Amino acid sequence: MNFSNSADNTRASVRQWLLSVPRFKLFALTLVLLLIFATGAGVASSLTIPTISITDVVADQSVSIMTYNFPANQDFVVTMGPMGSRGVNGHYVTTINSGAGGSFPATFTVPKQLKGSYQIAIRLQSPQGYYSFNWFYNNTAGFAGGTGGSTSVPKYTGIPMFKVCSVMEKQSVHIRTSNFPPNQQFTVTMGPMGTAGINGIVVGQLDSGAGGILDAEFPIPAELYGHHRISVRAQSSHAYPYYAYNWFYNKTANVCP
Repeated sequence: MNFSNSADNTRASVRQWLLSVPRFKLFALTLVLLLIFATGAGVASSLTIPTISITDVVADQSVSIMTYNFPANQDFVVTMGPMGSRGVNGHYVTTINSGAGGSFPATFTVPKQLKGSYQIAIRLQSPQGYYSFNWFYNNTAGFAGGTGGSTSVPKYTGIPMFKVCSVMEKQSVHIRTSNFPPNQQFTVTMGPMGTAGINGIVVGQLDSGAGGILDAEFPIPAELYGHHRISVRAQSSHAYPYYAYNWFYNKTANVCP
Protein backbone atom coordinates (compact mmCIF):
# COMPACT_ATOMS: atom_id res chain seq x y z
CA MET A 1 0.00 0.00 0.00
CA ASN A 2 1.33 3.46 -0.93
CA PHE A 3 0.80 5.64 2.19
CA SER A 4 2.46 8.62 0.53
CA ASN A 5 -0.10 8.70 -2.30
CA SER A 6 -2.92 8.22 0.22
CA ALA A 7 -1.77 11.20 2.30
CA ASP A 8 -1.39 13.32 -0.85
CA ASN A 9 -4.90 12.39 -1.94
CA THR A 10 -6.28 13.32 1.50
CA ARG A 11 -4.60 16.73 1.45
CA ALA A 12 -5.88 17.32 -2.07
CA SER A 13 -9.40 16.40 -0.99
CA VAL A 14 -9.27 18.84 1.93
CA ARG A 15 -8.03 21.64 -0.33
CA GLN A 16 -10.78 20.89 -2.84
CA TRP A 17 -13.40 20.94 -0.07
CA LEU A 18 -12.16 24.25 1.32
CA LEU A 19 -12.25 25.77 -2.16
CA SER A 20 -15.79 24.52 -2.64
CA VAL A 21 -17.04 26.09 0.61
CA PRO A 22 -18.53 29.56 0.01
CA ARG A 23 -16.56 32.32 1.59
CA PHE A 24 -19.35 33.36 3.95
CA LYS A 25 -19.58 29.77 5.30
CA LEU A 26 -15.82 29.64 5.80
CA PHE A 27 -15.99 32.94 7.66
CA ALA A 28 -18.82 31.61 9.83
CA LEU A 29 -16.83 28.47 10.65
CA THR A 30 -13.81 30.55 11.62
CA LEU A 31 -15.99 32.78 13.80
CA VAL A 32 -17.45 29.76 15.61
CA LEU A 33 -13.96 28.42 16.35
CA LEU A 34 -12.86 31.81 17.66
CA LEU A 35 -15.92 32.00 19.91
CA ILE A 36 -15.17 28.56 21.31
CA PHE A 37 -11.60 29.53 22.19
CA ALA A 38 -12.70 32.91 23.54
CA THR A 39 -15.34 31.28 25.74
CA GLY A 40 -12.77 28.90 27.15
CA ALA A 41 -10.44 31.78 27.95
CA GLY A 42 -13.32 33.71 29.51
CA VAL A 43 -14.09 30.87 31.88
CA ALA A 44 -10.49 30.77 33.06
CA SER A 45 -10.16 34.53 33.45
CA SER A 46 -13.47 34.90 35.28
CA LEU A 47 -12.29 32.79 38.22
CA THR A 48 -12.22 34.80 41.45
CA ILE A 49 -9.28 34.71 43.83
CA PRO A 50 -9.89 33.19 47.27
CA THR A 51 -8.62 35.28 50.19
CA ILE A 52 -8.60 35.02 53.98
CA SER A 53 -8.55 37.64 56.74
CA ILE A 54 -7.49 37.17 60.35
CA THR A 55 -10.35 37.83 62.77
CA ASP A 56 -8.97 36.71 66.15
CA VAL A 57 -5.84 35.32 67.78
CA VAL A 58 -5.22 33.60 71.11
CA ALA A 59 -1.46 33.63 71.64
CA ASP A 60 0.18 30.21 71.17
CA GLN A 61 -3.25 28.59 71.00
CA SER A 62 -5.44 29.44 68.03
CA VAL A 63 -6.16 31.76 65.12
CA SER A 64 -9.57 32.50 63.62
CA ILE A 65 -10.11 33.48 60.00
CA MET A 66 -12.86 34.49 57.59
CA THR A 67 -12.69 33.29 54.00
CA TYR A 68 -13.83 35.20 50.90
CA ASN A 69 -14.52 33.99 47.33
CA PHE A 70 -13.68 30.39 48.19
CA PRO A 71 -14.65 27.75 45.61
CA ALA A 72 -17.29 25.22 46.66
CA ASN A 73 -16.71 21.59 47.66
CA GLN A 74 -12.92 21.71 47.88
CA ASP A 75 -10.71 20.18 50.55
CA PHE A 76 -8.18 22.75 51.76
CA VAL A 77 -5.03 21.71 53.58
CA VAL A 78 -4.18 24.22 56.32
CA THR A 79 -0.50 24.83 57.11
CA MET A 80 1.38 27.35 59.23
CA GLY A 81 5.02 28.39 59.07
CA PRO A 82 7.49 31.17 59.90
CA MET A 83 6.74 34.71 58.83
CA GLY A 84 7.71 35.23 55.19
CA SER A 85 7.15 31.60 54.19
CA ARG A 86 3.52 32.16 53.14
CA GLY A 87 2.86 28.82 54.81
CA VAL A 88 4.56 26.92 51.97
CA ASN A 89 5.88 23.56 53.24
CA GLY A 90 4.62 24.59 56.66
CA HIS A 91 3.45 22.53 59.60
CA TYR A 92 0.25 20.62 58.84
CA VAL A 93 -2.67 21.81 60.97
CA THR A 94 -5.81 20.23 59.52
CA THR A 95 -7.91 19.80 56.36
CA ILE A 96 -11.24 21.58 55.93
CA ASN A 97 -13.95 21.39 53.27
CA SER A 98 -15.20 24.64 51.76
CA GLY A 99 -18.80 23.39 51.54
CA ALA A 100 -20.92 25.93 49.68
CA GLY A 101 -17.84 28.13 49.23
CA GLY A 102 -17.79 31.90 49.46
CA SER A 103 -17.34 33.24 52.99
CA PHE A 104 -17.20 31.15 56.14
CA PRO A 105 -15.37 31.35 59.49
CA ALA A 106 -12.83 28.83 60.77
CA THR A 107 -10.53 28.47 63.76
CA PHE A 108 -7.23 26.57 63.78
CA THR A 109 -4.75 25.46 66.42
CA VAL A 110 -1.29 27.04 66.42
CA PRO A 111 1.17 24.13 66.01
CA LYS A 112 3.54 23.53 68.91
CA GLN A 113 6.56 24.10 66.64
CA LEU A 114 5.50 27.76 66.23
CA LYS A 115 4.57 28.57 69.81
CA GLY A 116 6.58 31.56 70.94
CA SER A 117 6.88 32.92 67.39
CA TYR A 118 6.26 36.64 67.04
CA GLN A 119 4.58 36.39 63.63
CA ILE A 120 3.14 33.33 61.88
CA ALA A 121 2.18 32.68 58.26
CA ILE A 122 -0.95 30.62 57.49
CA ARG A 123 -1.94 28.98 54.19
CA LEU A 124 -4.98 27.14 52.83
CA GLN A 125 -4.48 25.15 49.62
CA SER A 126 -6.56 22.60 47.71
CA PRO A 127 -5.34 19.80 45.41
CA GLN A 128 -7.11 21.61 42.56
CA GLY A 129 -4.64 24.50 42.87
CA TYR A 130 -6.70 27.05 44.79
CA TYR A 131 -4.80 28.69 47.64
CA SER A 132 -4.79 31.67 49.94
CA PHE A 133 -2.35 32.87 52.60
CA ASN A 134 -2.01 35.54 55.25
CA TRP A 135 -0.10 36.15 58.49
CA PHE A 136 -0.78 37.23 62.04
CA TYR A 137 0.90 38.46 65.19
CA ASN A 138 1.02 35.65 67.74
CA ASN A 139 -0.52 37.74 70.50
CA THR A 140 -4.01 37.68 71.92
CA ALA A 141 -6.32 39.99 69.98
CA GLY A 142 -9.47 41.68 71.20
CA PHE A 143 -10.00 42.13 74.95
CA ALA A 144 -8.68 40.16 77.88
CA GLY A 145 -11.43 38.96 80.19
CA GLY A 146 -11.51 40.55 83.65
CA THR A 147 -12.24 38.80 86.94
CA GLY A 148 -13.45 40.09 90.28
CA GLY A 149 -14.93 43.22 88.72
CA SER A 150 -11.67 44.37 87.15
CA THR A 151 -11.86 46.35 83.93
CA SER A 152 -10.98 44.57 80.69
CA VAL A 153 -7.70 45.76 79.20
CA PRO A 154 -7.40 46.08 75.41
CA LYS A 155 -4.56 44.08 73.85
CA TYR A 156 -2.41 45.60 71.12
CA THR A 157 -2.93 44.31 67.59
CA GLY A 158 -1.95 45.64 64.20
CA ILE A 159 1.04 47.39 62.69
CA PRO A 160 2.51 50.69 63.97
CA MET A 161 2.90 53.39 61.34
CA PHE A 162 3.68 57.09 61.10
CA LYS A 163 3.47 59.80 58.48
CA VAL A 164 5.64 62.85 57.98
CA CYS A 165 3.60 65.96 58.74
CA SER A 166 6.08 68.76 58.19
CA VAL A 167 9.74 69.43 57.44
CA MET A 168 12.04 72.37 58.13
CA GLU A 169 14.90 71.98 55.68
CA LYS A 170 18.14 70.96 57.43
CA GLN A 171 16.46 71.55 60.78
CA SER A 172 13.67 69.21 61.85
CA VAL A 173 10.91 66.79 60.89
CA HIS A 174 7.52 66.42 62.53
CA ILE A 175 5.83 62.98 62.49
CA ARG A 176 2.38 61.72 63.48
CA THR A 177 2.00 58.10 64.52
CA SER A 178 -0.96 55.78 64.16
CA ASN A 179 -1.69 52.47 65.88
CA PHE A 180 1.43 52.68 68.06
CA PRO A 181 1.54 50.17 70.94
CA PRO A 182 1.27 51.66 74.44
CA ASN A 183 4.05 51.95 77.01
CA GLN A 184 6.94 51.42 74.62
CA GLN A 185 10.19 53.35 74.31
CA PHE A 186 11.12 53.95 70.67
CA THR A 187 14.56 54.99 69.46
CA VAL A 188 14.33 57.30 66.44
CA THR A 189 17.07 57.17 63.80
CA MET A 190 17.66 58.82 60.44
CA GLY A 191 19.75 57.72 57.48
CA PRO A 192 20.12 58.05 53.71
CA MET A 193 17.16 57.25 51.48
CA GLY A 194 16.73 53.51 50.94
CA THR A 195 18.12 52.43 54.32
CA ALA A 196 14.74 52.48 56.12
CA GLY A 197 16.68 54.19 58.92
CA ILE A 198 18.44 50.94 59.88
CA ASN A 199 21.75 51.59 61.68
CA GLY A 200 21.03 55.26 61.23
CA ILE A 201 21.95 58.29 63.31
CA VAL A 202 20.05 58.45 66.62
CA VAL A 203 18.05 61.68 66.79
CA GLY A 204 15.82 61.10 69.80
CA GLN A 205 13.50 58.90 71.84
CA LEU A 206 9.73 58.54 71.69
CA ASP A 207 7.69 57.28 74.65
CA SER A 208 4.45 55.91 73.24
CA GLY A 209 2.49 56.44 76.47
CA ALA A 210 -1.13 55.47 75.83
CA GLY A 211 -0.22 54.52 72.26
CA GLY A 212 -2.26 55.19 69.15
CA ILE A 213 -1.79 58.66 67.66
CA LEU A 214 1.18 60.72 68.81
CA ASP A 215 2.91 63.84 67.49
CA ALA A 216 6.67 64.27 67.79
CA GLU A 217 9.44 66.39 66.29
CA PHE A 218 13.07 65.40 65.76
CA PRO A 219 16.16 67.28 64.57
CA ILE A 220 17.76 66.46 61.23
CA PRO A 221 21.40 65.49 61.92
CA ALA A 222 24.11 67.60 60.34
CA GLU A 223 25.49 64.52 58.57
CA LEU A 224 22.33 64.43 56.43
CA TYR A 225 21.98 68.14 55.62
CA GLY A 226 23.12 67.60 52.03
CA HIS A 227 20.74 64.71 51.36
CA HIS A 228 17.73 65.35 49.13
CA ARG A 229 15.72 62.52 50.73
CA ILE A 230 16.08 61.08 54.22
CA SER A 231 14.81 57.90 55.87
CA VAL A 232 13.45 58.03 59.42
CA ARG A 233 12.78 55.05 61.70
CA ALA A 234 11.24 54.45 65.13
CA GLN A 235 12.01 51.10 66.80
CA SER A 236 11.53 49.65 70.28
CA SER A 237 14.35 47.76 71.98
CA HIS A 238 12.86 44.47 73.22
CA ALA A 239 13.56 41.03 71.71
CA TYR A 240 10.75 41.24 69.15
CA PRO A 241 10.75 44.99 68.45
CA TYR A 242 7.95 47.13 67.16
CA TYR A 243 9.10 49.43 64.40
CA ALA A 244 7.89 51.82 61.72
CA TYR A 245 9.73 53.82 59.10
CA ASN A 246 9.12 56.41 56.41
CA TRP A 247 11.06 58.99 54.41
CA PHE A 248 10.83 62.67 53.50
CA TYR A 249 12.22 65.30 51.15
CA ASN A 250 14.73 67.56 52.91
CA LYS A 251 12.75 70.64 51.92
CA THR A 252 10.51 72.88 53.97
CA ALA A 253 6.92 71.64 53.67
CA ASN A 254 3.75 71.18 55.69
CA VAL A 255 1.41 68.38 54.60
CA CYS A 256 -0.74 67.63 57.66
CA PRO A 257 -3.90 69.64 58.37
